Amino acid sequence: MSLSLTAVLTVVLAALALIGAVAVVTTKEVMRLILGLGAVLLSVAGLFGVAGATFLAVAEVFVYVGGVLVLFLFAIMLVHRSEGVKPVLQTRHDILSFVVAAGTFFMLVTTLGPAAKRLSGATLSAGLEALSGVLLHSMVVHFEAAGVLLVAALVAVVSILGDEHK
Repeated sequence: MSLSLTAVLTVVLAALALIGAVAVVTTKEVMRLILGLGAVLLSVAGLFGVAGATFLAVAEVFVYVGGVLVLFLFAIMLVHRSEGVKPVLQTRHDILSFVVAAGTFFMLVTTLGPAAKRLSGATLSAGLEALSGVLLHSMVVHFEAAGVLLVAALVAVVSILGDEHK
């Protein structure tokens, strides 16, 4: 039984994503949480690359690793402005959080499962021009609105926490 390079890379990247996700959920130190999230996002980009969706892999790296992760770092640096103390998160692992996570997973599987079955390999390999045509023409307003909302949320958090310190 010989494994192909694609299968080995898929298993390694999935394991790295799982390890990063466990680190995100279990760690109390903020910078280790960010490193775990970075490992998850980079391994998802690698999985996209292995699957042949190079545009999604590059977009994952630019948007999520380069944008969202850096935004999280800046937000944490602005929020945790204490003297000489490393920021530490207080985590609560109770039954309610498990129920919410399981319910979200169930909703995603039941709603996206039928849609995933309808997708074919031809849809994924339609090409960069077709994908960019959809994203940059009919969906550009949605992406811009999401970006504005993220920046507004960050400004709101900074202003609320800035008023607390006075």
